[in-house]
Amino acid sequence: MIPQRYIIASLFIAAMLLLFAVVQAPRPVSAGGVTAVESPAIMNLGGYEAQSEFRLADGWAPRFQGTQDPDQPDAWPFEGGFGTPWEPASPYLADQGLALNGPGGRSEVVLWRGLEWRHYRFDAPLCSARLDPAKGSRLLVTLQMGPARFESRLLEIPEGRVLWSAQSGPWSRFSWDGRAVLVGLSEPGESKLLLSALPVDAEPGEATLAAWDEPGLPAPPKGIATKTEALSEDGQDLPGLRVELPWHTGDRVWMPHGDRLWHGGASGWTLWGLEGPRWRRLAAGPGVLNAHPPQRMALVEALPGEDMVRKLSPVAKADWTAVAPDALPWPAWDAAWAWRESGAFDAWDQRWNESALPPERQRQALFESYRAEWRSAMGLRASVKGWLPRGPEIALREPFGVAWIWVGDRVLMVRLVEVERVRILKKLLR
Repeated sequence: MIPQRYIIASLFIAAMLLLFAVVQAPRPVSAGGVTAVESPAIMNLGGYEAQSEFRLADGWAPRFQGTQDPDQPDAWPFEGGFGTPWEPASPYLADQGLALNGPGGRSEVVLWRGLEWRHYRFDAPLCSARLDPAKGSRLLVTLQMGPARFESRLLEIPEGRVLWSAQSGPWSRFSWDGRAVLVGLSEPGESKLLLSALPVDAEPGEATLAAWDEPGLPAPPKGIATKTEALSEDGQDLPGLRVELPWHTGDRVWMPHGDRLWHGGASGWTLWGLEGPRWRRLAAGPGVLNAHPPQRMALVEALPGEDMVRKLSPVAKADWTAVAPDALPWPAWDAAWAWRESGAFDAWDQRWNESALPPERQRQALFESYRAEWRSAMGLRASVKGWLPRGPEIALREPFGVAWIWVGDRVLMVRLVEVERVRILKKLLR
């Protein structure tokens, strides 16, 4: 028979070993623990940490008044994209906040700062809202002040001080480098778009208008205003550095730098640059112009016969380099695409010649994780079924490592699992 003291000693030793294992187990072997290497991050999907939560009053939603950019004919799917400055505006503002419209023509932008929500309220519906891509310290909003009447405002964040406001069209955007704001409105008569560049860190200054008088370049198209007196009353009131462009369905405009503006349309392409206090044409030519953001422009030009040539240029000047004829065809232009040197991809995991980027796997995991909360909200508010008929809205912002989840009666910001894809996108797009 085993003596009782040996049994007690064995139990004591076993208890000490168990306690040691519990303390050391979360640590890998390389750090002195008793477990194997850390489990892959993808195995942890579903355990998302909520960074903030905003409860929506009834009738409020992260939706804009139904207006779109002049070169974005279809409604932008706000849950898509990466939050890059060349995309159409989204109510989900990077990793900082939300743009909300409510009943009675009221609206607000709420930003998560210092572990609390800061409110920026307006007495008119929001058409668009953007944070500057450089520091996130400027908030640009466009409000509908009445039938066909719009106003753009630049606010300092977090103070909320209005730096300037300007009558505008139903949209506004930052240049890709965050140094300037581009606003515009449609001029009456023939298809014309009046654009104006306004500085971010200075007063708009005296308004000017492009003269279209550059030597060696074609004369302005018929009907294009080159003197302020030829503009409409609204156009004359528009401040900033103005240029009137011919505008037709399918035309597009890009502002990669605060002093560079590209316009592409059926009649060809034009590169504008700021020389002194006025826009002037730096180059122009035939072909179909598109962007390969963030660092290149692309051109498809017809050669004599039936052949086509593709070219690439930096965004600051028209310095075209031909693409090899046997290179893969480019996908159709869409603001959702993000380009690398040899490939492209978007937030829905469409790819063009891209194999190095890991697949996107977190959107579906988030959808399943918050589907039960969406069902609960459906039982509480009848409006949820109209807003979100298929489930919670998942707005990934992978370059910022977060996602916005709208379940119906509230919106949450959750921290994404730090998988390799998120790390790559942070490096590429920020």
